[in-house]
Amino acid sequence: MHPRATLKNVTGVVLVGAHPWRNSAFDRLPPRPLIPVAHRPLISYSLSWLSDSGIHNVTVCANRETQALESRLVRHVPRGMSVSYQEDEMPRGAAGAVRDAVSSSDADIFVVAEGTAIPNLNLRDLLDAHRASGAVATVVGYPASGRDGKAGAQVPSGIYVFNREALDAIPLHGFHDIKENLIPQLYRSNQRVIAYTANGSNPRVLGASSYLAANEWMVEQLVSSGEALDGYVRSGESLIHGDAVIAESAVFVGPVLVAPGARVLSNAVVVGPTSIGREATIGRGALVSRSAIWRRSLVGEHSVADRCILADDSIVAAHAQAFRTVMSTGARRGPEAAYGAVLEAAREPMSLELIRRMGRVLGGGTWSRSPAAQ
Repeated sequence: MHPRATLKNVTGVVLVGAHPWRNSAFDRLPPRPLIPVAHRPLISYSLSWLSDSGIHNVTVCANRETQALESRLVRHVPRGMSVSYQEDEMPRGAAGAVRDAVSSSDADIFVVAEGTAIPNLNLRDLLDAHRASGAVATVVGYPASGRDGKAGAQVPSGIYVFNREALDAIPLHGFHDIKENLIPQLYRSNQRVIAYTANGSNPRVLGASSYLAANEWMVEQLVSSGEALDGYVRSGESLIHGDAVIAESAVFVGPVLVAPGARVLSNAVVVGPTSIGREATIGRGALVSRSAIWRRSLVGEHSVADRCILADDSIVAAHAQAFRTVMSTGARRGPEAAYGAVLEAAREPMSLELIRRMGRVLGGGTWSRSPAAQ
């Protein structure tokens, strides 16, 4: 068994070259690794995971978003971590990008993580299992829920451990994927590949619904952990930044994360898990349920936003109802497109099912008010 503390020959690689396959409203948002999950860029969770386990040399593999990533991630890079950026211009595929990224590294073992996932496993245990197995590659998965409460098939987590000799099998040119090309190639050459089962799920953002699920999961983790967040005050099941303004008559049900400068006005109701970004406003009498409200967005008075993603500077008009909607100011389409989306949302009547569901939640949930009201 290799000594557990030896990490000098281990480096990290984070893959963020996601290409949207559809022209959905979610795919028109900023680059996926930069979208906020519980007020942090999604990719920052992979960096923190590596850093917390003692890996301080990391290469981020990106495509055309490389410059945006580098400028936006500066303040989210953990202290003591050295991050370099590798631009995949061709593209080379996930395996090809990894090989290119580590070509100048003298490490022997590489931990590879997708930047669109939130790692949720003990990295030291994973490395111990990899070394003890004698494998050249370890693929991390987690059991999906099956029928009748039984474990289902293994679901890929987007996390791998490779020895250098495994990466040497990747061609120097052309497209080469990890799952479709590299792993089968290693099997065919009789090199040892093992599967490692994580205890819990590792949330991955593949679209709007999985993004909301990841954001909800992270808000719940932050609130339930009991860990003190700099500048935030715990109020009931919620974490509210000291620079936020919360009306005394506003009500929070379940875990809610409120960023600096946000305002929740009188008689508004926020049902968690929900995150409210910097300088966002929830208007008087508005109802926000299980949504991600980004920076400077506005939910108008007496309006409803249920299971919605409101990107930076989005608006839900007063008295409108938005259900399972992705809204943005449309950097690629112009603000008129976002206004049209608001009008469409306003035409949709509030469903009876939502009214019944909200009644059940409000009747049985934990109510919390602003710290000033307690």
